[in-house]
Amino acid sequence: MSEFVGDLPDSDGARSPRFCRELMGQETGVSHFLSNLAQGKLHHACLLTGPKGVGKASFAHMAARFMLHHKDPASVAKNTENMSILDDEGLGKQIEQGSHPDLMIVTRPWDPAKERFKQAISVDEVRKIRSFFNLSAGMGGWRICIIDAADDMTLNAANALLKTLEEPPSKSLFLIVSHQSGGLLDTIRSRCMKIAFQPLKSNHIQHLMRQAIEDGSNNADASQSLAAISHLSRGSIGRALHIYDTNGLEVYSDMVKLLRQFPSFRADSLHEVAERMSKRNTEHLFTDMGEFLQQWLHQLVRFSAKGQMPEVIFEGEEAAFQAMASDRPLEAWVDVWEKVTELFDNAKRLNLDRKQTILESFKLIQSGV
Repeated sequence: MSEFVGDLPDSDGARSPRFCRELMGQETGVSHFLSNLAQGKLHHACLLTGPKGVGKASFAHMAARFMLHHKDPASVAKNTENMSILDDEGLGKQIEQGSHPDLMIVTRPWDPAKERFKQAISVDEVRKIRSFFNLSAGMGGWRICIIDAADDMTLNAANALLKTLEEPPSKSLFLIVSHQSGGLLDTIRSRCMKIAFQPLKSNHIQHLMRQAIEDGSNNADASQSLAAISHLSRGSIGRALHIYDTNGLEVYSDMVKLLRQFPSFRADSLHEVAERMSKRNTEHLFTDMGEFLQQWLHQLVRFSAKGQMPEVIFEGEEAAFQAMASDRPLEAWVDVWEKVTELFDNAKRLNLDRKQTILESFKLIQSGV
């Protein structure tokens, strides 16, 4: 039986996949799942792969809702093209609260002492799955386990999951979310039916954002902001909503203002930005700066290689791309991109000084590796 989650923080924030009732832009994945279910070929474990934030966990919860709602989901799957369930008030509340007896959610647990989510899914968390499947289905039908995400499992946890996958109980279904499936054990991947999820199109991102945000304004400024956020999201609605919630466009604007000063960055403006993003409770600003800077440098590398100007958001970006591409050869910018990525990865992994990381990154951009 899944634990109650209503009184606990959610690692996905207020817009948890548990509440998802509409999946957009992933029709191929939905069709693949329903087709195999209708033909009696649905594997006991589905590996949901693709970039983070494109709908894999939402799909998992919708699929669980579909399987638990219908007495004979295979028959229903023969005559439908989507998994939306609209008349499930009782079931819906159970899933949203994490209280349905036949659904187990495995994710990084909350650490009340440190008031944060633990860094990994431990072997003890995964061992609970076997106990869950040893019980009879409370509703007499399917028993379903969602793992979100398998990438967070320790090696011991992955091996424990493998043992359960090798001897699956009848009418059991694993929905395993993975953002980087290449890092999973080969033996886990080989025991799953893969369902691939693709980055969402810009119009899908903007439509889903309008549904998710409270401000329903449709004026020119709002539409322009949504279009800019969609561009920065790289096809991930999760990332798009994060950028919206954290005012990420301001971070991107600050970054562009600095890059426009190339080849010589003003010390006062650079230190002001770095200082602001290294204060207490500003980790999200630092994370956004790192992701935006890596994304921008990646676009610069592609521009240097192919000569095709990337899509820009703010005034002066084109001039910055041109100035930097003409300043040094492609190989030098590849080195800078890789080194900046390494700097931010190490800062996050080892909890290094955030201000110094930003200063070092712009020093690399100015002077090269």
